[in-house]
Amino acid sequence: MEIVSARLRAARLRKGLNQQQLAAALEMDQANVSRAEKGIRGLSSEQIRRAARILEVTTDFLLGTDLNERGADTLSQEPQGEQARIIGDQLTPSGLRELAQDVDLIVMLRITEDEWHALSSISLPGEVNRDGYVQLLFTIRAICE
Repeated sequence: MEIVSARLRAARLRKGLNQQQLAAALEMDQANVSRAEKGIRGLSSEQIRRAARILEVTTDFLLGTDLNERGADTLSQEPQGEQARIIGDQLTPSGLRELAQDVDLIVMLRITEDEWHALSSISLPGEVNRDGYVQLLFTIRAICE
């Protein structure tokens, strides 16, 4: 549900809607949209389909079921620099590659070129998923403050 909440919020903001406007379009209460964006409440499959249509993204984008899915072309930002290298390098750990492909999460986290370099230069014992790399990013930021 975490990915749906993050992508729902990001798509809403990119569309320029506030929670009340999205709620009205979905015929639901604004508090329910807020809960959905916080990951407290899930959306029904019909609400996800309607939200995707309203926000001009695909349901795969909202659900995070396709790592290459960028929603709509107007929402995407082409990877550059270290991020692009991470995506293209077959030796990159899958969790780091997954993070590098999640456009909305990258936009929200505002990952810098130096942070991409730091994330890719650390050798970790075992398999680490995308969320583990996000935690590692926060740790790097805390150490560098």
